[in-house]
Amino acid sequence: MLRRIRRTEEFPSISKYLVEINQKLSLCQEACDASDLANLILNDYALTNKLLKLVNSAYYGLVAGKVTTITRAVVVLGYERVRLATISLALLDHFQGKAHTADLKETLIASFWAGVVAREIAGAGAAIDPEEAFVCAMLTQLGKLVMIYYLPDEYQKVVDWMAAHGHGETKAVKAACGVTYEALGTAVAGQWNFPDRICEGLQPLTSDDLRGRRKAPTQLRVVSGFVKALGQLIEQGELTGDDRKWQNLLDRYKDRVKLTRRKLQTLVLDSIDSVRRHAQALNFSIENSAFIQHLARGCETAEAALPDVKAEASLLPESQSHQLTDGLAFKEESGDPAVLSPKDVILAGIQEISEALMADFDVNDVALMSLEILYRALAFHRALMFAREGDGRTMTIRFGYGLSSDELAHKVGFQVSSGRDLFNLSIASGKDLIVADAHDDKTVRLLPAWYRTHIDAPAFVFMPIKVQNVCIGAFYADRHQAGQPVSDEAHRYLSMLRNQLILAVKYRQGSK
Repeated sequence: MLRRIRRTEEFPSISKYLVEINQKLSLCQEACDASDLANLILNDYALTNKLLKLVNSAYYGLVAGKVTTITRAVVVLGYERVRLATISLALLDHFQGKAHTADLKETLIASFWAGVVAREIAGAGAAIDPEEAFVCAMLTQLGKLVMIYYLPDEYQKVVDWMAAHGHGETKAVKAACGVTYEALGTAVAGQWNFPDRICEGLQPLTSDDLRGRRKAPTQLRVVSGFVKALGQLIEQGELTGDDRKWQNLLDRYKDRVKLTRRKLQTLVLDSIDSVRRHAQALNFSIENSAFIQHLARGCETAEAALPDVKAEASLLPESQSHQLTDGLAFKEESGDPAVLSPKDVILAGIQEISEALMADFDVNDVALMSLEILYRALAFHRALMFAREGDGRTMTIRFGYGLSSDELAHKVGFQVSSGRDLFNLSIASGKDLIVADAHDDKTVRLLPAWYRTHIDAPAFVFMPIKVQNVCIGAFYADRHQAGQPVSDEAHRYLSMLRNQLILAVKYRQGSK
């Protein structure tokens, strides 16, 4: 099955993306900075917009309305939380984009619901990271999603077997295909380089596991299994207000999941609004879903049986229970976030930097934010930050976004001197360098060998960053085709962006 899945057209692209994101953290988290993760995310413009919208929604009430760059999101929320949020968005986008069958859409909605509920349980004190709980619970449906999406013939065998024998899906998939959904999902998760703790969390739980007769399962696996079992009851329409199945589920997990029946019903009641808010933040449609309809009916009967259940404190933190608000003025067109104008992106970024300056900030983070804003706002093919080294004589590429930026960082640079090449002339005069045709004969003669060898872009802009008449670095950005790289108006806004970075450097120097 894995060999057949690998040969499909879509699998290699989503695999490469998820493997890269997972590898960034698994190798050495301390060695990664905000630009490493931001670089991967910024390659997908639609995903960038969705992640920023999510970060600025009630889903992350702590920072609502204040984050306009992926770099800032990483700084504020943490590398791991942004990485996991990106993974969940990428998976939802991948399967949602081809949800051409009702079963695929229903399974995707059920997996999304499981992630949201697991996140809330974790946030209420389950001793696991809420974002990790979201991803792991969502992935418990991965095997089924993969089979429907990549192996439709095998999935049809499962459907036919259930119809012919009247048994449930767990038995049907094993009988019809010789494999379980959990085994297939775990195998694909391994292909995508998910950590062992996530892959382990996808494994089904037996009564012996829960009673500790074997090696005790991790709490991540327990919460994922609990939410999956709850989702199966909802999907089958078996939850009612006075049904013993509420208590049976709790009894099975009582040693590891500390929820009363009333709290569980509160959680299920709250989950509809929670899923709708989070789905709205992700532009994820849950309308006309049979799963949501089963969930709503279960909630109605539960609420009728326990009329005072809503009076009990919600499991959601207060910051996550308010109405959805978007800090960025994204407009919705055909379900996709509209692209903000370059001016709006730059001005919003300048405002974000100003707010960062009011708090405890790191100059490198502000520099990363500035470069990301420049890169995103004007859709450059590559944006690089040059910085002067400690010896004062060398300018090297410190970090960047876009084409080959990782390879160029810390490896390419030049000597700051009285030379007559364009970069040293720009630094000496303090004037920005805007080149519309770098391959013009007159221009080529003024370009240094290091530039022609390592970069050699047809059009570029180079903007020195000077503090007290000393050039400490420079913005650089280029395009793949000749032509004016920035308009006069865009250049003015980029100058404002540079001034914010200079202000941050001066402020930090003055505070030492």
